[in-house]
Amino acid sequence: MSITFLLRIATEESIKTKGLVVGIPQQPSGYFPFNSQFKLVARTSLRSFQLTKEFADAGSAEALRVSTTFSTARDAFQKAINDGAIQAKKDELTFWDDKCALNSCYEAAALIVKATYDDRKSSYKLPVFSTDNKGVRRIAEWVVSPQKKAECSALQTILPAIFSHIKQIVNMRHRALAIKIEKKRTTAATADVEMADATKPGPSIQSLIDKGLNARLKKLNLGSVGKKASFRNPSPIILDTNYYSNYPDFVWPEFVQGSSTSGQESWPFETQVVVDAFATQASNQGFQQGRQQEEREGESSRQERSKGKGKGKSLDARSNVVPFTSVRPAFPNSIPDDILTMTKTDAVSFVHLHTPISFLLAGQYRSSVHCSPGVSVPVDVANDLSLGLNYMFFTLPSKSLIMQAWNDFQRRIRWRIYFLFKEGMNKPFDPDYGVSSKKKEKPPVLPQYMELGLSMGRRYVQRTIASIPEEALTEMRKHAFSPKRDKIRKFLIDNNYVITMTDKNLGLAVSERDWILRNELNLLEDERNYEELEFEVAQEVMKSKMIQMQTLARTVEDEHLFLFELGLSRFFLSNVPEDGSSFKYPQFHGIPKIHKKPTGFRPIIPCHSVVFNPAAKFVSKELKPIIKSTPSIIHGTKDLFTRLSQLRIDSKRQWYFVTGDVVAFYPNIPLDLCIEIVCSMYEEWLLNTSEENTALAHINPNSLENNLVKLGIFKRAIEIGNTQLITQHGSRYFRQKNGLAMGVADSPDLANLFGAHFEIKSKILDHPNVAFYGRYIDDCFAIVYAESEALALNLIKETIKFDGCVIEWAVSSSGCQFLDAFIFKESGKLHWKPFVKTGNNRERVPWVSHHPLDVKRGVYIGELSRLAVLCSTKEIYIGAIRDLNALYLMRGYPENLVISWCKKNIQERWEKRFALRVAEHDESILVLKTRFDQVWNWFSAAELGKTVTEYWSAWYEHAEKGLYSADSSRPLIKPDPNYVHDLDDVRPELFTQILVDGETEFVPDLRKIGLLGSRWIVSRKRNTNLFDLANVWKKTVFRKLDEDIAEKGGVVPETQNVNETYHSALVEAAEQISIESDNEIILHRRSISQEREHPEFGRISKSYNR
Repeated sequence: MSITFLLRIATEESIKTKGLVVGIPQQPSGYFPFNSQFKLVARTSLRSFQLTKEFADAGSAEALRVSTTFSTARDAFQKAINDGAIQAKKDELTFWDDKCALNSCYEAAALIVKATYDDRKSSYKLPVFSTDNKGVRRIAEWVVSPQKKAECSALQTILPAIFSHIKQIVNMRHRALAIKIEKKRTTAATADVEMADATKPGPSIQSLIDKGLNARLKKLNLGSVGKKASFRNPSPIILDTNYYSNYPDFVWPEFVQGSSTSGQESWPFETQVVVDAFATQASNQGFQQGRQQEEREGESSRQERSKGKGKGKSLDARSNVVPFTSVRPAFPNSIPDDILTMTKTDAVSFVHLHTPISFLLAGQYRSSVHCSPGVSVPVDVANDLSLGLNYMFFTLPSKSLIMQAWNDFQRRIRWRIYFLFKEGMNKPFDPDYGVSSKKKEKPPVLPQYMELGLSMGRRYVQRTIASIPEEALTEMRKHAFSPKRDKIRKFLIDNNYVITMTDKNLGLAVSERDWILRNELNLLEDERNYEELEFEVAQEVMKSKMIQMQTLARTVEDEHLFLFELGLSRFFLSNVPEDGSSFKYPQFHGIPKIHKKPTGFRPIIPCHSVVFNPAAKFVSKELKPIIKSTPSIIHGTKDLFTRLSQLRIDSKRQWYFVTGDVVAFYPNIPLDLCIEIVCSMYEEWLLNTSEENTALAHINPNSLENNLVKLGIFKRAIEIGNTQLITQHGSRYFRQKNGLAMGVADSPDLANLFGAHFEIKSKILDHPNVAFYGRYIDDCFAIVYAESEALALNLIKETIKFDGCVIEWAVSSSGCQFLDAFIFKESGKLHWKPFVKTGNNRERVPWVSHHPLDVKRGVYIGELSRLAVLCSTKEIYIGAIRDLNALYLMRGYPENLVISWCKKNIQERWEKRFALRVAEHDESILVLKTRFDQVWNWFSAAELGKTVTEYWSAWYEHAEKGLYSADSSRPLIKPDPNYVHDLDDVRPELFTQILVDGETEFVPDLRKIGLLGSRWIVSRKRNTNLFDLANVWKKTVFRKLDEDIAEKGGVVPETQNVNETYHSALVEAAEQISIESDNEIILHRRSISQEREHPEFGRISKSYNR
C-alpha cells in the first residue's frame, strides 16, 4: 500500500466541503453565502381557506379580523421558516468547518490509515526462513513487513503536513479563481461601457460583417457561382485570432474554425443576425436564437489544406486559436478563460466581437446626457441614464393581476348598473367634473340572474389563470442593459446631483443641487414678479380661497340645476381639506433651458392639488369652444398644416415668412386687463348661444336665465383661480404679483384669448397683404406679401401688438422654423418638413425597456402619423421615415421589426394624415383597469365580455318564454321571490316582461341600458420607470441638504417629504411598484397623441432665418 493510495482514501473520506473533493466547483476565498440581504428562494405554500365572497368583501370588523389573523399568522410562519432555514445553513457550515479543521482531518485520516493498515496487514507479511539439521531452508513464520510498518508510521506522522499543504493548494485555487472572476468582471464592465463607441451611427454592424466577409471571399478567387451553389474547401483565412484591433478584417473568429469529419471544411457563406435570449424574450417575436456553430476541422484535412496551399504552418501551429463562444457583457461568466492572457484592449475587443449582433444593436441607444455647468457624469452612468426617463423597469409577472382587475371591474359595473337603472340613460354627466370617492362602499347586490352572469365571467377568468403555464412566467427575465439603480443613486447622492427634465423636451439633464436651488431662488427673489409672505399670511389667503370655493359650490347647487347635476358643486369642493387648514401649496420649481446660453430657467407652479384649481379647470373648459372658433389661434401642428395644405399663394407676388416670439408671455400679461377681456368675450359668446326665455326657461340648460347664472359663476371662478397665487419653495412662501402662472389649468386659455383680442382688433386676417397668420400661444407665424423683407416685417410688427408684452419678430425669404417643422419656399411653392431642435437627445422608448411590444409598435405608428403631417410632399415624408427608422435602430430596435412596422403603416399614415379622428363614445366601452404585465398576453377582454353578455342575453330570451334550466355549467334559473337584491329603485321604462310558472313578472332589463352591446377592453397603466426613481432620488438629495442644515444648527426646511419605506422599496425592488398615471395605454385602442409625447423630431438640426 503506497502513501499516495492512503492519501487519496483519507482525502476523499474526510474532506467533503469547500470544494476539496474533485468535481465540486470552487468558491472564492472568504465566500460566505449568508448576508444581510439573504433571500430564501423557495417560499412555503400555506393552505388557503375558502370564504364566501360576500363575507370577504363585506369590509366588516369580523371580515377584517379574519383577514388580519390569516395575514399575521402567514407572515409569522414565513418568518419562522426563513429564520430556521438560515440558521440551519449556518449550523451546517459550522459543522463542516469543524470537520475540515486540520485536527479533525488528521484524526479521521489517521483512523482510516490505521484501519486500512490493519485490514491489509495480512497481505504485508514477509516470510522468515530457517535451516533445519539437514540444511534445508524452510519458512519458519510470517512476519509483518518492517517497510510497510515504517510507511504507515511515516504517513501518520506527516498527515498534518499533508493536510496543511492541501489547504494551501485550495487557498491558492480560490485566490486564482477570485482573480480570474475579477478580471472577467472588469473586462465585461469595460466592454459594456465601450460598447457605446463600438456602435456609433454609421453603417449597420451586419453590413460591416457582410462587407468584411465579401472582401475575404474575393481574395479566394472562387469565381462566379449560382446562388444555390455549395462552397466547399475554401482557402483558410490565416490570421492571429488574438489580434482584435482590425474590426473589418477580423469578422468572426469561428470563420477560421471548422471542418466536418469527412475532411472537408464547413464554412457559412451567408451571415445571419444572431438574436440572443434577452431579445427573444423582450419582443416575443419568435426570432431564431443564436448561430449554428461550425464543425471542427479534422487534423488530416488541416494538414492537407496547409500543404496544398503551400503554407509554412498549419492552422494548428498558430497559437491561441479561440473557438467561437457567444459572450454577453452582462454575464461575466460567459467570457472564456482565454481573455486572461490577453491585454486589456484585446480582451475588450474579444468581448465585442463575440457578443451577438442583436445585443450590440440593442445597446446603440447609449449616448451622453445634458449636464448643467460644472457637472461631470461618468460614461457608465451616462450610458444608463441615456435610456431616458421613459425606460420602464422589469416587473415580476403575476397571475393575480387578472383576478384583481376582475374584482375591481365587478365592483364598478355593479355601481354602473345600479345608477343606470335608477337614473336612466339620459342623466347628464360630465367626466371632467367627476370626483372619485375616497370611501370604498360595499357594491350593491344585483338580481340573481345578473350575479350568475358575473359568475360566468369569474369562471372564464379562473380558467384563463389556470391556463397560463408557470414555466412561461419563470422564464421571463430582466432585459439586458437594465440601469444600475444603486450605482446611479449613490453617484447622485455623493455628488449632490439631481435629474430633471429640460425645457422643450430635449432630454433629461443632470444638475447640481445648489445650482438648481440658486436659480430657482433667483426667480422668486425678483421683486418685480414675486413677494415673500409669512406662513400665517399665506394660510389666511388660502383660507379665504377655500371659503370662496365653498360659496361658489353653494351657488351652483342653489341656482343652476344643470351644472349641479353635472357634479360641478362637488367638483369645486374636491380639493378642500377636511380639517379646513391643511392646505396644499404648489411647489415651485424650475426647468433648465439648456438650449439657451447662459442656461435659463422656466418657472413652474403646479396647481393640480391646490384648493382653487377646480375653479381654473371650470374656466378652461368653458373657454374651449371660444378658442376653437377663433381663426387666429393654432391648435397644434395638425391644425396648422391642414390649413397650410389648403392655402393658395399668389406665385406672381413676392412673399416672406415672418415669425414672432412673445417674450415671457405669461408673466407679462396684465392680469386684470386679461380677466376683463376674457370675461367680455365669454359673455358675448354665452349670450349669442342662449335660447330665448320661455315659460320653462328654468329647465332649459341654454336659456338666457340659466346662462346669466353661469356667467356669474364663471366671473367668480376666473377671479378665484387666477389671483392671489401663492407658491412654496422649501420653507418659504411667495405670492406672484404679475401675470399668469405656468401650471394653472386655464393659463393657456387666458393667454390665447388675450392675444386673440388684439388680433381681432387689428383685423390682421382681413389684410390683403397677409396670406396667412396664426399664433400658437406665444409663437406667431405669418406669410406676408411684400416687396422686401423690411416691408414684410414692418407690416406685421406694426399691426400685431399686445398690451404689456414685447414681441420679437424675424423675417426670412427662404424659410423659418415654427413648432416642430421647418417651413420653406422651393420653386416658388410652400413646403415644410420635420425639424429637430439643437441639443435634442431624442430619447424615444428604448428597445430594452420593459414596455409591451404593442405599446412600442403603437408609439412607432404614432410617429409615422406625426411625420406625415409635418411633411408637405411624399418625397420629404420618405426621407423623414428613413431618419425615423435610423433613430429607432439607434434605440436598439431590430431592423427587420422596424421595417415590418414601416411597410404595414407608411402608406396608410400618409393617406390619412389630415383625417379627423372620431372620438369613441365612452358609454359603449367597459374597461378592466390594470397595469402592464405579460400575463395579459393570455387574456382576451372580448372573450370575457362575450361570456358574460351572452349569458345575460340567453337568460332574457328564455325567461320571456318561461323556459328555465338548472344545468350547472350554465344555469338559466327562474327568479327566486325570496332572493334580496338592491335594485329596488328602477325607472319604469327599464323593466321587461317575463314568464314565471305561467305568471307575468317584470324584471330590470340590461338590454335597455346599453350594456349588452358594449365593447370590453383592458386599460393598462405603466409600471415604475426611470422618471419615478429620478423623483425619489431628487427628494433624497434635498433631504440630505436639510439634514446638513440641521447639523450646522439651522432649521430644517419643510421640503418635499420622502417616504423612507417607499424609497427603500424602490431601491430593493422598484419593479414591483405600480405607478398611477393619467397616461393609459388601452388594448385595441390607439395610444395617446404622439405630438404631446414626442414634440421634437425630424432631420434639420438648426434653422437659418434670413
